[in-house]
Amino acid sequence: MAEMLKQAKAMKDEMSRARFEEEHKGVKVVVNGEMEILDLKILPNTPETSVKDAINRAMHKAKAEAAKIMSKMTGGLSLPGM
Repeated sequence: MAEMLKQAKAMKDEMSRARFEEEHKGVKVVVNGEMEILDLKILPNTPETSVKDAINRAMHKAKAEAAKIMSKMTGGLSLPGM
């Protein structure tokens, strides 16, 4: 159990340091692996849909990386709720 907690903390630390960037139609967004927006730049007159799309794309990258890290940690096993 202690080893699992150690691995979970290591994964959380790795994801909080990870940066995922997306540029899309006048919007640049940077998120970390904990799905927090770290930086957001929007050109004037950029449609709201472009902002939403850029954020969603960056979040998708972060989720995909989190899944890869989780898979490495669990040896490819699928754990319910993770």
